[in-house]
Amino acid sequence: MNSFIALHAGSIAEELCGRLVARSGSVFDALGERKTRDIADGVVAALEKDLSSGGEKAARGELAKLIEELSPQGLGYADLRHLVVSLRQILFAVLSNAEESSPTVRQGVEQWLFHVVLATAARFVATREWAFQEQAAHLQVGHVEERLVELQAAYDEKTRLLEQIRQASTPIAPIYEGILVVPIVGILDAFRAQVLTEKLLEAIIAKQAQVVILDVSGVPVFDAETAQNVLGTTKAARLLGTELILVGLSPQVARTVVELGLDLEGLETRATLQAGLAKAFSLCGLRIVQASGVRRKSFSMPKPA
Repeated sequence: MNSFIALHAGSIAEELCGRLVARSGSVFDALGERKTRDIADGVVAALEKDLSSGGEKAARGELAKLIEELSPQGLGYADLRHLVVSLRQILFAVLSNAEESSPTVRQGVEQWLFHVVLATAARFVATREWAFQEQAAHLQVGHVEERLVELQAAYDEKTRLLEQIRQASTPIAPIYEGILVVPIVGILDAFRAQVLTEKLLEAIIAKQAQVVILDVSGVPVFDAETAQNVLGTTKAARLLGTELILVGLSPQVARTVVELGLDLEGLETRATLQAGLAKAFSLCGLRIVQASGVRRKSFSMPKPA
């Protein structure tokens, strides 16, 4: 049986190649005659080996390689079916015309084709399913990556806006050499107090400030948390040798401080910003004097005693 296939291998492969290439629009048509002939030679060689061994291992390997190599190029189930059907027609045409053929050879070829068809179909379905899953995974990964890029952009924008809000919500104004005024508007929570302290310490070092006036007249709620935050900022400023004056405490806030038992001992307080400025000038060794003949105020250093 093996010698019979070997005798007609060349003509079988040539006929198979011609049929495959002749089918318009197939993957073999796109490959061309030279590459398709290599495929046909490989399939016929596998047939020869399997009929000799009584199995279909060689054919399975050859067709598996064919499916793997041609699937990315558009190999379809119709292409595989055309290959198997054409091969069967060619084989039985040769067998019917050959004097040396026998029922044993025909039976062996028929059985080989049956097993090859089953194995090829299963292999093709598995390969196609894997390709679909891989494609779906790539699409899903691509969607996740796009989403991550969008989230990162949104995060960066939020971070930029928060930084702008921080800068705008904690202005620090140097009003005179050695004196800084910090007006606070809104709730002074722990986060904002931390930002304020950081910026204030930087400003104290940069301006060599001796006194900081913290104006809380714009703080709607002065509770225990706010008091602790103010005291924390005060302690941080004092570590740099700077005094902090708290101004803007309304009568209602003062009452709340007393009712809550908040400890503001050691913290210099004044009712108004004007009073706070006067205290700051005093701490810096400055005083406001009326210039003779001119209705204006100016700063002057005190005369030595």
